[in-house]
This record gives sequence, structure tokens and C-alpha cells, in this order.
Amino acid sequence: MKGVWQFLRSLFGFEPALEPVMLSEHKAFLNRAVSFYAALNESEKQRFEQRCLSFIHHTEFVGHELEVSDEDKLLVASGSVILAWGFSRWHYVKVDTVYLVPKSFNDASEFGQHDSNITGLVGTHHLRGKMILCQPALHQGFSHDNDKRNVAIHEFAHLIDMADGDVDGLPRQLSEQAYAVPWLAMVQEKIEQINSGKSDIRDYGGTNNAEFFSVATEYFFERPKLLKRNHPDLYKGLESFYKQNRADAKTQAKIRKKAPCPCGSGKRYKRCCYQA
Repeated sequence: MKGVWQFLRSLFGFEPALEPVMLSEHKAFLNRAVSFYAALNESEKQRFEQRCLSFIHHTEFVGHELEVSDEDKLLVASGSVILAWGFSRWHYVKVDTVYLVPKSFNDASEFGQHDSNITGLVGTHHLRGKMILCQPALHQGFSHDNDKRNVAIHEFAHLIDMADGDVDGLPRQLSEQAYAVPWLAMVQEKIEQINSGKSDIRDYGGTNNAEFFSVATEYFFERPKLLKRNHPDLYKGLESFYKQNRADAKTQAKIRKKAPCPCGSGKRYKRCCYQA
């Protein structure tokens, strides 16, 4: 194989594309901000990094009344990678553009109104492939990673759901008859429990099947052990779908303040990237 590359270089001046390498400060940010990434081994972290970089490379980021930072891009990409981690082909959806806005908004795209409570949105029809995220909510979703809320994960779950053309809470992999009937029956039971105040799944999951799927997905990735204990049937369904046993996954290893900083600076973590 080496001879083939040498031949191509000599004949055409051709150089094979090199895999992009994530900057050390971006790795340190992921270690600090994304517990899913922080719990991976070194080989898995490299795979996570490559997927993030690929997502960022193929996606346009647009800020509305704000400047999009590298950290914003990394968090959005992380939401995509986390949900697709167990898929053999991880490019499960196409996102053309991610718009980041400074505040939550309403159906008329207005900020600061009494009903401006939308923190994320994915488009359909002519807006297919577009995602809108509230920047503060994006960061809060990862900094509070045990409250069963993460807007990036929520919206990417919607994209998974609509990959088959329908936003119905029944992704393609669950739509086969053998899975669809028991899944839909369970979902209806869970929605009834939510709307009667008898569930720890947050209220928004009781809106419809599509919102239930996204809310349950947030629960699955943020509090998997609790979901497995309180809703074993739902956990089993999501574990099978996402091909990830999150309840038994390694948890984030906290970095000691006196340990070498993961950014590779050679300094102690406390004196470098640590944030209280």
C-alpha cells in the first residue's frame, strides 16, 4: 500500500487527506463540560473527537445577536455524537445549519414575551435540516447533567424521529410491527401517567408521542440508573434502540485539582483549565 501512495504522489502530487486533530484546549473543554466524553477511554475519546470535528466541518453555525464560539459548536456536536454513539453508521441525520439565539423564544420567534419559553426547535418541510437552539440553555443542559434536561439531546432526538419522514415518536427502527405495537401501547400508558401527575417524567413529555420520545431520551442519557429503576420497560426500549446500556456505563471520572491538566499544558489542572 505504501508503494501506491508513493506512486500517486510522484505522478499527481497527490497527498491523502489527514484526519483532523482536536486542539488540546478543546479536549480540555470536553473533559470539563461533557460528562459522557469525560468517562470514555482514550481510544473512545479520539473517536468522539473525530465525530465532533466531522459534524462541525459539515454544519454551518449562525449566531443571532451573538457570536458563535468554539465551545458552542463542540456542545452542539456532542449532542449529535452522544445519541449516535451506538449506531454502526453514525451519520443518522443531516443538519445543514444550526442557529444559536441569546434567549428563549415563542412561536412567533419573539424574545421576552410571556410565552417565550421555547429553547430549541428543528425544522420541517422547507426548514428541514435547520436547528435553532437557545445558547444559554445549550450550556445549561451540559452543566446540569442530571436534571433530565438537555436541549441539544432533545432536538437531536426529534431529528432521529423525523428521519423516516414522520415526526410521530416512532423512529424507523421502532416502526416494525413487532416493536411498534408494544412501544406505542407503553408510550400511551406513560403519557397518561404524566398527565395525571403520577410520573417523574417531566410534564412536557405528555404533550404527544414525539415530545415523549425526546423527553424520554433526555432522561435516558442524563439519569439512566433512575430511569431503569422507575421505568424498566421504557429503559429497555431505549437501550435497544440507541444500542447503549447507559445504566451500566462508566461515570465521569472527576479530575483532581492537583493532577496534570488534560489540555496538555504541563500545568496542574487547578492552575490551568479548572473552573470552580
